[in-house]
Amino acid sequence: MSPRTPHRLLLIAAAASALALVPAAASAAAAPGRYTTIDVPGAADTVAVGANDSGVVSGFYTDSNGNNHGFLDRAGTFTTINVPGAAGTVATVVNDLGIVVGYYIDSSGDAHGFVDRAGRFTTINAPGAGPGSGQGTFVANMNNLGVIAGFTIDSSGVQHGFIDRAGRFITINNPNAGTASGQGTDVGYINDLGQVTGAYTESNNNTVAFAGSPGRLTTVSDPLAPAFSTLTAAINDAGVVAGEYFDTSGEVHGFTERRGVFTPVEDPAGTEGTDLTGVSNLGVVVGFYIDSSGNTHGFELSPTR
Repeated sequence: MSPRTPHRLLLIAAAASALALVPAAASAAAAPGRYTTIDVPGAADTVAVGANDSGVVSGFYTDSNGNNHGFLDRAGTFTTINVPGAAGTVATVVNDLGIVVGYYIDSSGDAHGFVDRAGRFTTINAPGAGPGSGQGTFVANMNNLGVIAGFTIDSSGVQHGFIDRAGRFITINNPNAGTASGQGTDVGYINDLGQVTGAYTESNNNTVAFAGSPGRLTTVSDPLAPAFSTLTAAINDAGVVAGEYFDTSGEVHGFTERRGVFTPVEDPAGTEGTDLTGVSNLGVVVGFYIDSSGNTHGFELSPTR
């Protein structure tokens, strides 16, 4: 499993519909700040996914054998996270209480969510998740109130978003979503205010990325992006959305968005593209970039104060 495969699943790689765009919005100058590369020692590829307000970065890396492992990065000190017995582990977010969530792949290729409390693992299987390879439960994050967000892929290959409050699951299916394999609704993130990011795929296979409160969701589309190419990844408590879009040549570009203003985020080392995956309440942005050799490196952008 390549690092881009779980990234796409987790961060809801969905392009915005040309018929449901937010009103024309300005793009600000590129985000100022300090870029720091994050490479797990010995890894073939590294993807940073989330950062909490204590500065701990979470994510996953791929080893030389192509296996995925979760990690935490505490100021350059790395801790590997492997769910016992799993064929592969992807850590997504560590919240401010130090609780890590993500998903793992079993020997049959089925996905299961997990919660890691100081090395004590709890498996999360949402209702309706399929039992086959490429199906299952994908946990995206847990906010500081203990609410989990993610999505399932059922036995027909259809995706369904969910919110899990202490084992009480709420399924989220957009009424405009298609019901064929590869279609459906995803939820990719939930902040402490209950605002989410995600997407739905229509029956014509157009996908619509969104952010906001359930029931009051807004389509997100970077004005610099071609049609059907804007993706959303995360939203912090200030309503700042992190995401990316693909240009006409297939190169990926990061952005943050707040109140309709889009700010480009481009790691200078990312000669082949910059992909955003998370944003903390302190405005720290994380993601990964692709270098000229096609290798993937995590990064952290600390804002200028």
